[in-house]
Amino acid sequence: MKDCSRTAPHRCATRITLYSSLALVVIAFLVGRLIGGEPKSPVRPAPPLIGIEKWINSEPLVLKNLRGQVVVLHFWTFGCINCQRNLPYYNRWQDDYAEEPLQIIGVHTPESAGEAVAENVAAKAQELGIEYPVAIDNNFATWKAYKNRFWPCIYLIDKRGHLRYQWKGELEYDDAEGDEIVREKIKQLLAEPEPAVR
Repeated sequence: MKDCSRTAPHRCATRITLYSSLALVVIAFLVGRLIGGEPKSPVRPAPPLIGIEKWINSEPLVLKNLRGQVVVLHFWTFGCINCQRNLPYYNRWQDDYAEEPLQIIGVHTPESAGEAVAENVAAKAQELGIEYPVAIDNNFATWKAYKNRFWPCIYLIDKRGHLRYQWKGELEYDDAEGDEIVREKIKQLLAEPEPAVR
């Protein structure tokens, strides 16, 4: 084995710097994945809401009919403590943006058998003060369409029906400031022009 200190110290230093830089990039990526952040995929049309067994607080909604509105779509299940911690923020968004073209939709995808009972979901939604529409996705059809992997997870859909932003996990986990960040994204999307009528 060569003695780096005598043959080419500048090469070893370069390698160490390169490896350190790569390690920092990997750590930053992993931290970003844990606390949320920008979606890694390009802007694409939002998948439709499919396989919904029942709607709570609403007649069935179709995303295509919501063009011109910003849609906050969040995946949750009522037994998930991380989901429960996010719910007050959604309720506040519902109140704070009541005069804006914003639609919040909760997609309830169960983690346990008890969470798959529609009556249990309806009772829990009422108990938690949820007044926006909740879609019951017991067969994970919409979950799979979004390639979702987390409870809770938030998707922002723009006025043209495109996915524009994703937040994974609790909004305020470890002081992540997710409420402020997502609100800013919502404001940006609300400020965009209406899509052209075809």
